[in-house]
Amino acid sequence: MLKPQVLLAVLACLLVCPSEQLRAQEPASLLEFRLADDNDTAGWQEMEVRGSDKPIFVSNEVALNGGDIEKVSFYKDRNGDPSVGLTLSQDGAEAMITTTSQNRGKKLAILLGGKVVSAPVIQSAISKEVQITGRFDQDDLLTFFHAIVLRKLPANGK
Repeated sequence: MLKPQVLLAVLACLLVCPSEQLRAQEPASLLEFRLADDNDTAGWQEMEVRGSDKPIFVSNEVALNGGDIEKVSFYKDRNGDPSVGLTLSQDGAEAMITTTSQNRGKKLAILLGGKVVSAPVIQSAISKEVQITGRFDQDDLLTFFHAIVLRKLPANGK
């Protein structure tokens, strides 16, 4: 369950941010999953992982984005830290299975707003249900909310 402060921040944003402004941000592109490596990889972008002093090299190819997600749920993990549960669309699940089954032992960077928030090692194939744990702050949770929930606003405002 989310803290009341997080829910209030989300509700405040909904009240303060006009829907046209939220649509203009194209929030589905704010959340991306890309392959990554600790070693310099030709053509990949050097980035920082929040909380780490080592660079990571991230593929320019997006494996999945916010548009591939049908549902988001916010939880607390067993340590009481925020956790995000994702349910992927059929296309998203197929892309995730392909990406994770072909890249076991490699990293999958999770980018929010163009910044790497986590880069776990792929242990096994992942399909339709994904749970992400990490050091998420309120801004991260709000970005997840924008990237997944608010992308469903109709473009014509109806």
